[in-house]
Amino acid sequence: MKRDMELIRKLLFFFDEKETLNMVEVPPIDGYDDLTIKYHLVLMYDAKLLRCEPVTSKTSDRVIYVLPFELTWDGHEFLDKIRSETAWQRVRDIISEKGGSIAFGVVNQLVTKLALEGVT
Repeated sequence: MKRDMELIRKLLFFFDEKETLNMVEVPPIDGYDDLTIKYHLVLMYDAKLLRCEPVTSKTSDRVIYVLPFELTWDGHEFLDKIRSETAWQRVRDIISEKGGSIAFGVVNQLVTKLALEGVT
C-alpha cells in the first residue's frame, strides 16, 4: 500500500479538531476505506505524529494496528506547517513533479522552509 500524504493531512486535521481524548479506532474520512486509514494510522504512529496504543502480533513485536488518541507535539508542529492551503498546494505540486512520492523527512523540511519564507 502506498503512503497517501493527503490522507495523512486529513487525519492530522481530524485529531486536531477532536474535542475529547478518547480513542477513535477508525476516524471517518470520506473516500477512504478502514484498511487504508488503519495503515496510515500505523505510519503516523511510527512517525511520532500520533499518540496511540499499539496492538502487536502475538508472535513478534510487529505493530498490527494502533488505537489512536491524539496528536503528539510533532504532530501539531507538522500540521501547523501544512495547515495553509497555499503551502499544502505548493507541497503537492512538488510531490507531483517528483513522480508522486517523496520522503516524509523531505516533505517536513520543505514545509519548514516554506513556513520560514512566509508562504503559509
